[in-house]
Amino acid sequence: MSEAAPDRFETVAWVYDPSDLALLLSLFESEDIFVLQIGRFHAAVEPNLTTALGGVALRVHAEDADDARLVLASFDPSPFREGLSLQFVVLMLLLLVLLAAPPPRQAPTFVLRGAVAARREAVA
Repeated sequence: MSEAAPDRFETVAWVYDPSDLALLLSLFESEDIFVLQIGRFHAAVEPNLTTALGGVALRVHAEDADDARLVLASFDPSPFREGLSLQFVVLMLLLLVLLAAPPPRQAPTFVLRGAVAARREAVA
């Protein structure tokens, strides 16, 4: 009676940027990991509220959670994060003039647990 249900899902990441979401979904698809996206349509309808709504939660089957965490541990989002360029500053000033909120610049949050240690052991 204590067996877990086969349809149990675990959250492995919260994503706040559409480009990060697209990259992660393509990574999971290439590894044949099914991903349930919670809040994706809220973020699509009102992208300025993505941070307030908690981002898009990426949930995977409990059996695939460790594999998903290994995929996330191999993903380095820092090359995609650049400093504020002059073009970005001008765009934000234009948005401020038009009274529109800027898009969120929050980095995705990963739930890795022991995946990093397991990856380091596998490499060593």
